Amino acid sequence: MGLDLFANLAALQKSLDYHLSRHALITSNLANVETPGYRPLDLNFDAYLARAGELEVTNPRHLGAAGQSRFELGLMEDPGPTVRADGNAVSTEREMAKLAANSLRYRAVTEMLSRRMGMLKYAASDGTRR
Repeated sequence: MGLDLFANLAALQKSLDYHLSRHALITSNLANVETPGYRPLDLNFDAYLARAGELEVTNPRHLGAAGQSRFELGLMEDPGPTVRADGNAVSTEREMAKLAANSLRYRAVTEMLSRRMGMLKYAASDGTRR
């Protein structure tokens, strides 16, 4: 039975990627708060997890890159409880709350990753602190 020193690092990396992508979407929603007809977007966590194991498309000419729906990419419309007269559904307060919660989760994951890397560094140095 072997010991996998790098267990969970990939999961932590995917979690960081998710929160970084979600941060970009939330800030995009905030940037479009005055755009008529704009509907806020968010990441669908379940769809994102389903895609986490797939290969990343690095070139739009690769197979599977074209024609993917927003749902397949993990995006979903996230209309707030109210839509303004101009059709915009962005709620600044709601988006700021989502941004704060997402930032807290991102910091928690980075702390877990930092501690995990510290343990690996300690193990690699034969248990001596340097």
